[in-house]
Amino acid sequence: MDRVSRLLGTATRSSRIIEIGAGYSPAAPKSHGWNTHVVDHTTQEALRAKYADAAVDVRAIEPVDTVWQQGPLHEAVPAALVGQVDLIIASHVLEHLPDLIGFFASAARLAAPSGILSIALPDRRYCFDCFRPWTTTGGLLEAHHRRAIRHDLKTAFDHMAYSAVVDGRLGWGAEPIARPTLLDSFAAAAATAASFSDGMPRHYQDYHAWQFTPAGFELITLELGELGLLDWRMEELNGPENFEFFVSLRRGAGHRMPAAALQAVRRDLLLRQLAETREQIDFILATPGGPVPAAGQAEASHHGLAARLAGQEVRLSKMEEVLASVQARLKPAT
Repeated sequence: MDRVSRLLGTATRSSRIIEIGAGYSPAAPKSHGWNTHVVDHTTQEALRAKYADAAVDVRAIEPVDTVWQQGPLHEAVPAALVGQVDLIIASHVLEHLPDLIGFFASAARLAAPSGILSIALPDRRYCFDCFRPWTTTGGLLEAHHRRAIRHDLKTAFDHMAYSAVVDGRLGWGAEPIARPTLLDSFAAAAATAASFSDGMPRHYQDYHAWQFTPAGFELITLELGELGLLDWRMEELNGPENFEFFVSLRRGAGHRMPAAALQAVRRDLLLRQLAETREQIDFILATPGGPVPAAGQAEASHHGLAARLAGQEVRLSKMEEVLASVQARLKPAT
């Protein structure tokens, strides 16, 4: 199943859809007959200008029905949509949001009683977030408690200090790779930190605030549900596929678990998250067919691997599109 089919699920062209941040790669384009309300952070004209230098087809960027930059989503869109939406599509959106819990609550108010929230998320193991730790429920709670509308110093510094690339790529998937290298200089990270010296920045700057693996995302949805802060229940989780995984949440809270069962499930998900981390460590540090290189040999070994792979890589077109979109989104908003 391709990624568009994953995002659309069982939706038909008569389904009432909101698609958030689709840019030049909509899953449910109105021009193809979908009953879609397009939400983005700026207008069609501004988006086409933003992506002008990217290797994408800007003609696919559709007219934006609602420009949403801050505040609850359900207050930004027309009131007639509240409680009526069958499908909300958010591909590579959630990791950017300052208050993810607030978004879940607002999306639930938009959704019809059996509505679906369809999500694509980068797997932190296989993208430029690979050096950053996983997101915990506590981090989401803290951002929600302060009603975050902009990213804080920690998010901004960590994004600038620890983002990484592999051979210039922001995402790579579970394929043989060279060692990741840091994307930005430490001086750039230091300058970002200095910009917070007088408090929060006056203008929104876009960063990845949250980092997930499949088990990690399942854990936070479980815990938020148990806290009464998530009116969605897990319907389906697929992946990772390439550098991303897909989640389908259905409107309505799940059943609360008995305390002992909850502890057992949480422990299982934490252990799975550790296993995912071990896979990542082995994947990045180990070389194919041999042990981890000694410190003095690592760089030469990985350069040799990169050279052998240079003529063998086949880029998946959809993966290229999503990566270009992620890169463009990370340009500071103006």
